[in-house]
Parts: sequence; C-alpha cells; structure tokens
Amino acid sequence: MTDEKNSYWNMALGSSGAQRRTPNAARRGSVWVFCASLLAANPVWAESTAAAVNQADAAVATEPTTETESQQFARARLMEMAGLLGKTERLSVSLNIAYDVVQENGQKIEFGEIRELALQRPDRLRIMEIASHGDRGLTLFDGERITILDGDTNVYAQAPQPGDIDASIIHFVRDLQMRLPLAPLMLTKASEELQRRIQSIDYVEHTDILGAPAHHIAARTASVDFQVWIADSEQALPMRIVVTYPSDEGQPQFRADFSDWNLIPRFDKGTFEFTPPAAAKRIVFAAQLPPAPASPLPQGSRPEGAKP
Repeated sequence: MTDEKNSYWNMALGSSGAQRRTPNAARRGSVWVFCASLLAANPVWAESTAAAVNQADAAVATEPTTETESQQFARARLMEMAGLLGKTERLSVSLNIAYDVVQENGQKIEFGEIRELALQRPDRLRIMEIASHGDRGLTLFDGERITILDGDTNVYAQAPQPGDIDASIIHFVRDLQMRLPLAPLMLTKASEELQRRIQSIDYVEHTDILGAPAHHIAARTASVDFQVWIADSEQALPMRIVVTYPSDEGQPQFRADFSDWNLIPRFDKGTFEFTPPAAAKRIVFAAQLPPAPASPLPQGSRPEGAKP
C-alpha cells in the first residue's frame, strides 16, 4: 500500500483527530466524525456472501470452539451485517459517540457527541451533530452540493457534490481533507475494502449489550484495530463499534453506540435541504484555498530554526 492510500484510509476510517490539544481547543476543533451504514453489496458479492454465511452456519451451529471456526464465524457475521445494510436504500440511526484527545502531558481526555444520521441512496446523506458542550453541526450531501455547518462559529462551507455517496465520500475525505472515521463502511465496495484490509479477525464471545444479545467480533487492519457488536437477531445490525489507533501516541479510541435503527424511514422534502441560519457566514474549505506564495528572504538568510 502506498502512503497516499494509507493516508486516505486513516482519515476516513482511522485518525480520530486526537492530536494533542487542550480540552477547549479539542471542542472547537471537533473532527467531523460519523458512524453510518455498512456496505452496499453488488449482486456477485451478495451471492458469495450468502454462500459464506450458509456455509459458516452449517459448520458452526453454536458458539465456535476452535480458532479456525472462530475466524470463519466472525467473518460470516460481519459479512451478514454488511449484506443487510448494503441492500438498504434508506435508513436512519442515532449514535452516541465518544472519542479520546491526547493532551500535551499524555493524558487522554474524552469528548462526546450525539449524531442523528439519515441516508437515502444514491446520493443523499444528512448528519446532525450535538457536541457534549452543546454546539450543533451539520454534514449534508444533497445530490448537488456538500455542505458543512459549524454551529459554534455560525459559518458554513459548500462544495459541488461529484456524484453518489461513494464518490462524495471519497471527494470529501481525499480532496477536501475532511475526516470521516468509519466512512469507508458506507461505500458500495466497502466489503471488498474490508476483505482486502482485514489482517486478522476473531469471534470474542456471545454477550448481551445495550439490553440485547450480540456477537462480539474483533479485527485488525494495518492502521487500526476495531471491535464490533452485531445484534444476534433477524436483522444483523451493528450495536457498538470501538476503533483503536495503535500507531497514534496514547493509542486513542473512537466509540459509537447505535440506537433507533430504522431501515424503512420516511423522509420529507426538507430532510436533505440546507437553509443557512440567520447571520451565518459562508467560507471555503481549507483545501480549496490557493497555496500561499513563498516569502522572499534576504540573500544569505534562512528561516529561524532551519538547518543546512
């Protein structure tokens, strides 16, 4: 993998934005994070996934007892969840999010958010955010524009939306340099991405979480470790996700609990429309700014701290 590909993956699935900051700065610098739907599968993948699930179910009728069975069972459950959400044209869900910010002294401070997510394929996405200190924000794909609103400063930025959810997420993360942890799980080909990047996967246990039975699965990629709790029910929906960034100082975590899943929501016309708040100021994304011209230096001089 190239450094560029790793950088994209880390911004989208990884890096919690947990650079060393003071709590106040961390609040104002809150990353645009969200956890959302998982995987829109193509027919060929869906057929192979169903076969894998059926094979795993036949071989593992109860909780697995060997390492090989454990890995097969975990992968089958993960793909079952992916297949369910990949076929979903519309969904809504609430997320209770927490993430660590590592301070200068090495201490990890936890911040939280509540997110309300609405998705309508092929190209609509709305994420309302309420930060732990009360500020509100918005991320919106309306099929024509990408909009980000920062309620703390009452400013918003907009950029043309290049296409469907997949193209828009890639553009948002790679080109606009915005962070969307877990965003790759929304991509149509996310199943292929997961299959390629997962280096190890295991079934931890069958447990109860958030008042319901669930399969606890742990997996690792080259850049992140993640755990997912998948509902043990007819709808294999994610109930909790925890992502750990082992290569970041302090190994910060990103956590999300899912609730109020609705796979057949009714959206009105205004759900994916943006009306700027009163007195809101429009700005541009930092990535859209032209590079600053180099400042000429007197002959024979060099910037402070520069080395030959």
